[in-house]
Amino acid sequence: MEDTFLSDKWQDDAEKEIRPYVEKELGDVLISKEMGNFAESEDWDEIQEEIGDYNQLLLIFDEGIGKALKINPNKPASYKDYEVSPTIRITLSRKKQDADEDRFTEIINALKKDGVLKHGNMIVEYISTNGVPLDDEEWSKSF
Repeated sequence: MEDTFLSDKWQDDAEKEIRPYVEKELGDVLISKEMGNFAESEDWDEIQEEIGDYNQLLLIFDEGIGKALKINPNKPASYKDYEVSPTIRITLSRKKQDADEDRFTEIINALKKDGVLKHGNMIVEYISTNGVPLDDEEWSKSF
């Protein structure tokens, strides 16, 4: 079994730091820690009703990142101290808008400029309020 303490910690830290940038461009978002409360239900309709039309932000580091980078688990460092490239998944509860690509690019540029995240892969999907994908097409960009 993989020790995921470091990837979980980095996920929490990075989501908290990235959240204001996403909210500035796209409005309020739920991060994974907040969505966990909703996901306790086994009823998909109930989960979607609770999440409603909130936008969602999920950041994922490889679970074995600590081992791969040979980080001492007793001295966990910040993700900013390493050349890491997490996946940022944003789920928007609405249809695609013409200005979206500019908004996503602005988020990426601000994250890089402010030193919050140097590299990553951003993926954006669109869903209805009941969780059904609205477009087969997702927007994505590596940086």
